[in-house]
Amino acid sequence: MHNRVFAAAFFEVCLATSAMAQENAAVEKAVKECVDVVHRFPADEMEKQFYKKFDAFYNSATGRVQNNGYLNGDIPPQYQFNKCMASQGFPLK
Repeated sequence: MHNRVFAAAFFEVCLATSAMAQENAAVEKAVKECVDVVHRFPADEMEKQFYKKFDAFYNSATGRVQNNGYLNGDIPPQYQFNKCMASQGFPLK
């Protein structure tokens, strides 16, 4: 009896882990695609530096998407990134 309970619990943990891994992979793929969108965004010469230097990654430890934007000029690239992520089903808070 204990073996069946253990096997069922183990199976549920494996399913949950697999689902989490698939979701993490989907978020990571969306982040990569949206960073590429930001890098290709047609910006004027003054803003272009902010679009080209923009980067983001999915931190699986915290479950959050983080980026390197911290200057005022980073706001437009962050907006385009957030817009892209939302359009792929991953709205950022």
